[in-house]
Amino acid sequence: MMNESDELVDRRGLLKFVSPNVGSIRVLVIESLSYLRELRQLLPSAHISVLTQYRTNALEFDELELDWVFSDFKKCDFPFDENTFDIIVAEDVLTFVYEPYQTLFNVNRRLKDTGFLVTEFENVRFINVLESLRQGYFPVRERRIYAKTEVVRILNDALFKEISFAPTEIIDADINDWINFGFDNYNDELKVKTWIVKACRSTAEVAALKQFFTPAIRKELSTILHRIEYDIDRDDNIKRLFNLCKQHYIFDEYLMDFIDQVVVHRDVFKNIMTAKTC
Repeated sequence: MMNESDELVDRRGLLKFVSPNVGSIRVLVIESLSYLRELRQLLPSAHISVLTQYRTNALEFDELELDWVFSDFKKCDFPFDENTFDIIVAEDVLTFVYEPYQTLFNVNRRLKDTGFLVTEFENVRFINVLESLRQGYFPVRERRIYAKTEVVRILNDALFKEISFAPTEIIDADINDWINFGFDNYNDELKVKTWIVKACRSTAEVAALKQFFTPAIRKELSTILHRIEYDIDRDDNIKRLFNLCKQHYIFDEYLMDFIDQVVVHRDVFKNIMTAKTC
């Protein structure tokens, strides 16, 4: 079903990965100033911080109620606490950076467990880039360009867990010559100038688990489960588990999913719990 906000907001570029949300979530925008107005419409109650080196732009967006931090993200350790943001919008963190790994590690640490980054990059397998290379000309100096496989590797190394791509700036062109040269064209990749990327700090399954209860409750639950699993005061910890579930209304489906995520010897554990509840 089409949300009213979707009808009113042109979810172009990176915003294709940002769904409307009326909650008071935390968002960081790194440069990417062209998205600010549409982002505020999509997220009317969000606390939006903007990291930019261009001070003169703040007045242009005065009505949006943004928090401004003036610094060059390429040179600094991000001046925000860890585990702060639900969403980070940063179109340039792959393209205009000195140290991609360090920058992405910094981004990852500022996200909440359930948070995600949206960014973009230019496709090195785009036929216009390939044609330039064939002619001995490589026009990119100040910016980086990538293949999708390289971006996946970098994001994995920066500890992102789930990565999604969507094409943008697709051209209509005859690519038969390039296919005959031996270039793969999976999902029409040779026609894509730019990819947008959503990189999540946790997998969808883990993120869903983390949305229900506080970190303190999840930590206590995890500790109890591991103590039961490794027979550390097992009977006492089984009682603690039942009491914790009763106190915080931890329902059976959530508990079973949580066990699947944190317990190593799941079959043995479930046999122990079955024996205790029979």
